[in-house]
Amino acid sequence: MNTDLPLILHLYEGTASFSPDESLKSFFSLESALYTPQIDPHELLVAIILETKTFEKHHLESIRHLHALGKNIILVAICEGSEEYLRSASLITRCVTFPPHTQSKSLCTMILPMLREHVDSLRYMEALKLRSHRSGMVDSLNVVAHQWRQPINLISMEAINLSIQSTLEECVPSPSIKKSTQMISEQSQRMAEILKNVLNMGKTHRGREPFSINAMLERVGLFFNDQLQRERIGYQTLPLEEDKFLHGYASDLEEVLVNLIANAKDAFKTSPLEYQKSITIEATYSPTEILFHIKDNAGGIPESIREKIFEPHFSTKGQGEGFGIGLHIARLIITQEFKGNLTFCVSDHETVFTITLPRNDASQLTFIYS
Repeated sequence: MNTDLPLILHLYEGTASFSPDESLKSFFSLESALYTPQIDPHELLVAIILETKTFEKHHLESIRHLHALGKNIILVAICEGSEEYLRSASLITRCVTFPPHTQSKSLCTMILPMLREHVDSLRYMEALKLRSHRSGMVDSLNVVAHQWRQPINLISMEAINLSIQSTLEECVPSPSIKKSTQMISEQSQRMAEILKNVLNMGKTHRGREPFSINAMLERVGLFFNDQLQRERIGYQTLPLEEDKFLHGYASDLEEVLVNLIANAKDAFKTSPLEYQKSITIEATYSPTEILFHIKDNAGGIPESIREKIFEPHFSTKGQGEGFGIGLHIARLIITQEFKGNLTFCVSDHETVFTITLPRNDASQLTFIYS
């Protein structure tokens, strides 16, 4: 038995008739036992499959006990009637019922998508807790130091340039001074924006708000502009011809895009060949969806790891490298916060990650006139 898999307890009174199929056992660890009111609140427990003649008050009390201990589980009740207690159970946990003698194979087929979605939700909430409790101060300082490096260098170079001109010329031309002061002002503003964004990272009390897709893509481009130029990687942003707005947490979607582009950038490190390297991020839309395509020509994802890249804790980077959220958390952000999907395809030495989000801007609202 794989003890790292989420746990499902199969509890029964009398004779057990439910038998899990291979699909269910590939995603979950299952334990079968006679029902007892003292259910062990195992750390990995995510669901209970209960076989009983009728769902009674003592069953409800067991579920209440687990809920009081902070266990967020799904209850699959294979029983008759007892609507009163089942209704009470459904108020404190997700609850589905099936009549006795339901075929195991069809029951497994019906509950597997729901159970997997529940586990993804639990993992995402746990990831948010870990992210909020990690050493965010050090991470923030590293981001500030990295992002401030280019503006500080440019400001320093321009100050030296003005100093040299003032030494060589009695009167420095006004256009030259104007150009330098404008650049210094722009870079200082950029540093202020970077600091503001970093200070907002990891805030737990946030509000969803509409945000511009093209403005977000521009911010992501600025984040990588100097890094990709130094590494001679071409970077292209193809924004929407007509800007659209999404409703949600812009910083979280930016974090996903930054992670995908960072992964693409790092993929070139394993390619010794000299050729025209490129990363492209393109936004498209339909009446119902917004799509982001992040494409690189770094040689594609090795076939041996393609099925693993969205798994928890999987990484091809060494310790202390990367941006920390990983593809698993990136996909959870997309599915849980934006109700979308994150997929990828590999062809002709290229990798394309596609984020598909449902449209939720003002164009999707229906107005009812009285």
